Amino acid sequence: MITFEKNKEIDLSMKNLLLSMFEVNEYLSSILDYNEKFLSTENEKELMHILKKYNIPYNNLKYDSKILTDNPYYKNIKLENVHFGNVRYEKTTIKKRTLMSMNFHNPLGKYLFHYHPIGHFETDVDLPALKEDDKVWMSPAVSEIESMRDGIDKGHGKCLTMGLGIGVLPYLWLLKDEVESVTIVEFNKDIINLFDTYIRPQFKIDKKLKIIHGDAFDYYREDFLSQFDYIYVDFWESTEDGLDFYTKLMEKKVDISNIDYWIEDSILYDVKYIVALYLFAVYEGKSILDFISSIDEDFKAIAKKINKYFKTRNDIIKTEDELLNIIHSKEILKKILSI
Repeated sequence: MITFEKNKEIDLSMKNLLLSMFEVNEYLSSILDYNEKFLSTENEKELMHILKKYNIPYNNLKYDSKILTDNPYYKNIKLENVHFGNVRYEKTTIKKRTLMSMNFHNPLGKYLFHYHPIGHFETDVDLPALKEDDKVWMSPAVSEIESMRDGIDKGHGKCLTMGLGIGVLPYLWLLKDEVESVTIVEFNKDIINLFDTYIRPQFKIDKKLKIIHGDAFDYYREDFLSQFDYIYVDFWESTEDGLDFYTKLMEKKVDISNIDYWIEDSILYDVKYIVALYLFAVYEGKSILDFISSIDEDFKAIAKKINKYFKTRNDIIKTEDELLNIIHSKEILKKILSI
């Protein structure tokens, strides 16, 4: 069982960890009333004061709309003619000075504070969207494109992605000289049919694009994955369903280094949060059963995995660096989830 040396450094580190967790919740609550709303000049001053209070880096909240309009997919792929079952094209408009999230999780500092970059455009920006009833089904949104930028940049050779969507990532990969071919695993046959009918004919790129209709979990195995030079997994909608899917992948214990996962850092933040609370309970000598019972029902299984993992360790944490290395280590977090 992992243990702690009682000293001032660890005591202060624990307090700072808990403080960072409190501050991020406080910060998120303080900006909630501004999100997805028109930002007046006065509101913008208030919001920038909040960002300054929490030491969040910013120059201003104005973003150049070219991050959308100059994106090759946005410019070249048209969704106007899509009518497929209950899915239809609808032009949506991002109204000028509407505050929105521009990306997912960004860590700040060495503890557990994080933020989502926020901003607005100075002009109205039309955004193509596929809707199912009144719900946006798929759209090349700002946060979607920005959050997959690392995966776009890393694409080379034979690429594989799990999750088709409207084909943003495959298209941007195929435009790269370094990319030889793209393979996609997609579970939903309707998405494949829609893509093949309306979107794929617009790619006009003379490179191999193969779609496999199947379950990502069936293909998440070393003998299949080892065929590819780079792999990007992206078949969840957000962090809400992402942690469950990501955990199931980790439980398969696949040992592949050339693979990344969409919004992985955001998904793992919830795990870090529970790890920190667990280690604090151990440090305070509190009952682990009481700790697990105090965790929200959606995360109890994760808390049990954390307990099983740390029961296998016999080391003594003596410094803040040792503590933070455990909490932030992606290797450790993956091991926990793989249990």
